[in-house]
Amino acid sequence: MGKPKTKEPSGRDKRRRINAAGFDQVYKIGLWGRDAVANDGFFSGPGSVGAAAAAYVQALVAEFSDQPGLAAVDLGCGDFRVGSRIRSLFDGYIACDVAPSLIERNNGKYADLDVDFRALDITSDPLPAANVALCRQVLQHLSNADIRFFLRNLRKTSYRWLVLTEEHPAGDFVPNQDSTTGPNTRLHLEPPSGVVLTEPPFDLRPVDSKVLLEHPVPGVGIIRTTLHRLTSE
Repeated sequence: MGKPKTKEPSGRDKRRRINAAGFDQVYKIGLWGRDAVANDGFFSGPGSVGAAAAAYVQALVAEFSDQPGLAAVDLGCGDFRVGSRIRSLFDGYIACDVAPSLIERNNGKYADLDVDFRALDITSDPLPAANVALCRQVLQHLSNADIRFFLRNLRKTSYRWLVLTEEHPAGDFVPNQDSTTGPNTRLHLEPPSGVVLTEPPFDLRPVDSKVLLEHPVPGVGIIRTTLHRLTSE
């Protein structure tokens, strides 16, 4: 009698495993830098501290502080330095990241903030329910194929708003030049590029959109935060 066949992992399972291992490694070896204050090895890069982070927090306070009763899902919460500063804007808050070690750390570090931290791959796992989806400097690290998987998952939700933050080159550029999933962004391409979900090959069609913030990054470009309203309700 032969041995039972081992079930092959699905493409979704393989993608989740590869992405989880890859971004766990990013934090383990400090590819995005180190924070001397926290000194725990988990740092999501300069965009999570300083003027860029402060400007983002101010923009969200201006947009959502007068809208009580909202629940938010943070799709790619990173080290949660920024998330911890906007947690109080929302009644409920789910924070997701693909790196399991990071989620374990966040669960301990921010246990007093009443946040539901989840290890989740936005390209392969069902997205949690909420009114507002926050996706801050996440898609810039994904390939076009992985972004398409994310958009497929997004279409299955009933989010009212998507708050999307991406690094873009200053001035005119060709959007969505493909890159590999990993620590780098499209600013490292030649010529530099950036993710724009309303431009080909992507097909996000929001009810309306407005730019909440454009924060300059000297010598690099801008960090643009756009509010996409996904439903008319």
